[in-house]
Amino acid sequence: MIKVIRAILSVFIVAVSVASCAKQPSDDLGGRQQLAFEEWMKYYGDGAVKQSTGIYTKKLDSLPGNVIRHPQEGNWIRVNYTGRILNTGNIFVTRDSATAQLQGTFQYYTHYVPEYFQFKSDNGSVPSGMLYALGEMNAGDVVRAYIPYGLAYGTSGTSFGSGYEGQVASVPGSTPIIMDMELLEIVADPVIAENELVQDFAYNEWGKTIEDTVRANIYRRTLSLGKDTATVKADTTVSVYYVGRFMDGFVFDTNIEDTARKYNIYSSSNRYDSITVNTGGTDTTYVKGFYHAIVGMKFGETAQTVFTSAYGYGSTLQSPENETWINPYTPLMFTIMVIPPNGDGTAYHPYSIKGVKALTKDEDDVWITGYVVGAVDGASVETGAVYSDTVKVKTNILLSDIRTPDDASRVVAVELPEGTIRDKLNLVDNEAIYRKKIVVRGNIRQYLGQTGLVDVTQYVKK
Repeated sequence: MIKVIRAILSVFIVAVSVASCAKQPSDDLGGRQQLAFEEWMKYYGDGAVKQSTGIYTKKLDSLPGNVIRHPQEGNWIRVNYTGRILNTGNIFVTRDSATAQLQGTFQYYTHYVPEYFQFKSDNGSVPSGMLYALGEMNAGDVVRAYIPYGLAYGTSGTSFGSGYEGQVASVPGSTPIIMDMELLEIVADPVIAENELVQDFAYNEWGKTIEDTVRANIYRRTLSLGKDTATVKADTTVSVYYVGRFMDGFVFDTNIEDTARKYNIYSSSNRYDSITVNTGGTDTTYVKGFYHAIVGMKFGETAQTVFTSAYGYGSTLQSPENETWINPYTPLMFTIMVIPPNGDGTAYHPYSIKGVKALTKDEDDVWITGYVVGAVDGASVETGAVYSDTVKVKTNILLSDIRTPDDASRVVAVELPEGTIRDKLNLVDNEAIYRKKIVVRGNIRQYLGQTGLVDVTQYVKK
């Protein structure tokens, strides 16, 4: 279709000339442009029928046996569309990922799904020509609408972005357009429809019923538990990792770097680390459903939650620049990992130094984390700790939860085995790691007079 439209671009000029000779158009530019549009449709309208509203439409497809039911004022409708400039065929907007890839405008952060909006005659965000065409469509219909500029984007034009733009990102003023539209759904009450959608998902995918809700229309299921048995209560400050998804699995947000890279939404301007939230209701940084889902989880637990937009963004379109747009009445899903206050020794939740200090027995194959703050030059931490980067020993380092400790109660000694680990972590040869955070894996044992870490097998510099 693009090639066909482009092929007749030169003929479009001829059509205007023909129109000028055949009739006596008014002197105003708008009148001449409207006449040119009518002449273009006469020659190249491909069987489209003029409607009383001034647009031309051609039905491309419909569902067999579809009952005639047009959108009514105030309904919500879900629409897939691709828009082209009439006289060039250039795509200026699309909701289709395959089309975006062909145009070279595909963005991984863009959720290529039908737009969901309210069908209202005064909906200023949708061209009136589109509304006129949609008003005569049934759910399942695919229609091509040819729209004169006065019923499109007027004399001002418009622009598109965030991955929805096409070969061109804008429509100049006084430009007629072609819109291919598929009306997928007509919804009388979006709240009821969304509630049913979430309830059906929770039941069919998770085996959850209404009785299993955390709150009305908030469902949660446990994926894994940690070692901690304590439960997050209301008005508690916790640290969490999360992955935000839509119900179709599309990942729109995360604070886990590996996940961001996996789904191609990594940004060097984002900080990929745990976030701290308070579940008491005063924290409004994140959507309400996120906080409600955390209450009742266990420290160290990883769980999934799904909830309606009543706990998310409601009826408001979220359209941040160069980020994922979120349709109105869109349920949200999160995978949430609640970090134990002092860790639990796993790779995801390494023990803090406070956590190591609280242990009452030896443990094998655990992870701990802390800032490198010195080393022990002597027989014990108590008498030989040196809190400095100018140390003389390579056999151990000291870790702390803070960068500037000054006594043995705030540090844990880590034995460095001969080989690569000692070469990379000793402070004599690696002053740059001083007061930097690392994660190490080994066995909890008595070492240099207090609980420490020995038999180290792995490390990660943060």
